[in-house]
Amino acid sequence: MKRILVVGAGGQIGSELVPYLRSIYGASNVVATDVKHNAVLAEAGPFESLDALDAKQYA
Repeated sequence: MKRILVVGAGGQIGSELVPYLRSIYGASNVVATDVKHNAVLAEAGPFESLDALDAKQYA
């Protein structure tokens, strides 16, 4: 299975979407990202600090 990347996971929609997707696809298959570290999302599964405006970080 491929992984799902959620950019801006700490926002209003992402904070609800990530736990929902993790319940369906498994915690290890949904990678949450945000500019600021989010301890709640990081404890439940993979989390990376990522600035959506920085293309080098995606690589």
